[in-house]
Amino acid sequence: MPPLTGPGLWWRMLVIGALWGSSFPLLRLVAAEVPPLALAGLRGGFAALAVLVFLLVTRQMVRAGFPLKHALVLGTTNGWVPNLLTAVALAHLEAAPAALIHAATPLLVALLAIPLLREERLTPRGMAGMLIGFAGIAVILGPKALESEASFLGGVLILLSGVSYALGTIYARRVRPGSPARLALGQQVVSGAVAILLSLPFDPGTAYAQPAMTYLVIFVIGAFASALPLAMFLSLLGRARATDAAMVGYLQPPFAAALGAVLLGEWPSASVLLGGVIVLAGVWLATGKPPQRK
Repeated sequence: MPPLTGPGLWWRMLVIGALWGSSFPLLRLVAAEVPPLALAGLRGGFAALAVLVFLLVTRQMVRAGFPLKHALVLGTTNGWVPNLLTAVALAHLEAAPAALIHAATPLLVALLAIPLLREERLTPRGMAGMLIGFAGIAVILGPKALESEASFLGGVLILLSGVSYALGTIYARRVRPGSPARLALGQQVVSGAVAILLSLPFDPGTAYAQPAMTYLVIFVIGAFASALPLAMFLSLLGRARATDAAMVGYLQPPFAAALGAVLLGEWPSASVLLGGVIVLAGVWLATGKPPQRK
């Protein structure tokens, strides 16, 4: 089956990008109140609950369970590790810059795909799209993005979370584990369980004594900004090239910036808007179908 391209690829990427992008401003709302490990654990736990309900409603639980090995690997690379790094980072970094730094993930995937996915090679068109998209990120961030020590630490942590996601993307594309919904359940169970187990000895006893509104926000993050886009992304990896699927990272910043402006009053500057246009141009160039020669 040929890789998914064109409108079928685009609308899936836009939905996934919007849902994942919303996680950054939503996490900013609670990151200062909930310790990082507890936040990562609750996020994974609510996400696992959402996937479980979906599987029960659609009667998919009667089928074979998820492979434990894949759940452990993806629950680490795409679960508790990046969730923890992101939770720590967003206590020091605004939502839009965090999403913009995270948008470097497609470039990391493309670089890792060279030694790890021999069947995938970046074309000149794809490389040009990657470079244009990365240039757009640089325009959005600007020279003052990492002035303070806290912002620098937050930026490094977000970049490391991108490395973790990139490794997970390469792994999922390489092994093609199948059953995206059940694999998403296993991944989120591992993600939430490991983070909570680590939280118990390190976080204060009041870590989980949070108001109902805080729990509601974390539930929205887990169910609609984690579980749903994750299941869609795992499905996309089975039909699209890893480097194309990872371009979802380029689509997250505009949605993160828009929601951040509404919820947090973090309004994007002219450079952010210009950089967003450049980023989208890079996404189109890298993922669009090359014109056929006559």
